[in-house]
Amino acid sequence: MTFSNDINKELSQLKISNKIEALLELSSILKTNASISIRNAFININFSTESEYVVKRINNLIKYIYAYEANISIVKNDNIMKEGLYNLTIEDEEIANRIINDSGFDYFGNYQSSLSTLFSRIKSSHNGSSAFIRGAYLGSGSMVDPKKSYLLELVFSKEEDVELLSMVLEEENIIPLYKERKDKKIVYFKNSEYISDFLNIIKANKALLSLENVKVEKDLRNNINRKMNFDMANLNKTIQTAMKQVQYIERLEKEKALPEDLKELAYIRKENPELSIKELGEMMNPPLKKSSVAYKMNKIKNLAKKFDK
Repeated sequence: MTFSNDINKELSQLKISNKIEALLELSSILKTNASISIRNAFININFSTESEYVVKRINNLIKYIYAYEANISIVKNDNIMKEGLYNLTIEDEEIANRIINDSGFDYFGNYQSSLSTLFSRIKSSHNGSSAFIRGAYLGSGSMVDPKKSYLLELVFSKEEDVELLSMVLEEENIIPLYKERKDKKIVYFKNSEYISDFLNIIKANKALLSLENVKVEKDLRNNINRKMNFDMANLNKTIQTAMKQVQYIERLEKEKALPEDLKELAYIRKENPELSIKELGEMMNPPLKKSSVAYKMNKIKNLAKKFDK
């Protein structure tokens, strides 16, 4: 099962609290991914999905609001890489008409009210934004496993669906990105914080927890890598400095000009090029402070440079 379908499963099991919230969710699902057709002179509503959980959710919402059992069928797919399609059909014309009217659609699937009016209705309902956005996700959304990448997207055919969803998201301080893919309009998120906010508002709590765990693991790995890179950079810098100091020491030794009071430090440095100035001081007998070691090293450097001149 994909991460995206895990979310569908979790959302399908949410308790349906009241008819207004249920209608907002149902209408959002159907608006984004359903068709209205005339079959044998009767109005039908049809919905297709690869997710059995989305079909179950739609059916439960319809039963809760209208006490009607929709017809569900499965179309097998010969392609072994894909599951079959689940088709849900509302064949009762009275129920289909009630859903269309209650949802505010016309028979072409367009909104009959202005977007600002619809937005006000969503805002005025308790948990209305949550129900509406959840329906949009169930009807048109998917999410990549966060272990692979941070990406959640919703795919729409109509600009009005994008505009209304954007109004509701922005009211919740969730800022999406937009693009087009062929003739489809894509609303998507690549920011993990916005994805977390999105999952939180649609009440996908298990998915949210999984995402947060992945973020913690990635942050921990990144911190470890940064520390390792920092330590390696410091080690390289220490070794480069030490090799310069060894060159100065060998220059003085060649000229037999290494002062007696610097010989112990010179020996320790040549034997331990990886040690820092502080660590060199700790190996001296008696131990020296970092500033004293630095002073002696600087003295070696200046003496050696006189011979270079």
